[in-house]
Amino acid sequence: MREPEARFFDLSIDMLCFLGFDGRFRRVNSAWQRTLGFTPEELMSKPFIEFVHPDDRERTLNQNRDVRSGGQARHFENRYLCKDGSYRWLLWTSTADPANGVIYGIARDVTEIKAAAAERERLVQDLEAALAEVKTLQQFLPICSYCKRIRDDNDYWHSVEEYLLKHTNTYFSHSICPTCAERLHHELDLEEQDRRK
Repeated sequence: MREPEARFFDLSIDMLCFLGFDGRFRRVNSAWQRTLGFTPEELMSKPFIEFVHPDDRERTLNQNRDVRSGGQARHFENRYLCKDGSYRWLLWTSTADPANGVIYGIARDVTEIKAAAAERERLVQDLEAALAEVKTLQQFLPICSYCKRIRDDNDYWHSVEEYLLKHTNTYFSHSICPTCAERLHHELDLEEQDRRK
């Protein structure tokens, strides 16, 4: 590399690399060590796939095969091992140079972005659950167990008829149910019997 290109390569904030078709890094810039903790020599000492999270290896190998066959990696994500044993999420863009048997790759550390997105998703789920709870609570009407009056949102108590008339299009026609009619008839019979005594 000429001096300007070499300086651009080494000073780039993004992780730049040349990956051989044999699956080994040929060159990595200093952003790799800043991000993962491995020296360039450590990264180039074994196949790149050994640094990829086990759950991401099959997808990564398929993507690598596609790029070597003339495709391009755009917005491909996988996790890379750090020297401390943790993993970082990397977002890739890469293309191949078949004549030289090399893939040129650019990776960006998106670990914090993904963590923020996961936290945002968790907060949205919590909010949706809270709203569902509120909706369920709104379906409950506070009613007095003795007089059967209903309390409204302003803490006023209303008769059932008054409340329903105010909050729905319901109108009432009064009648007496069979149970109440029987109880009333029984009470009248008792009163009649008391009068006769």
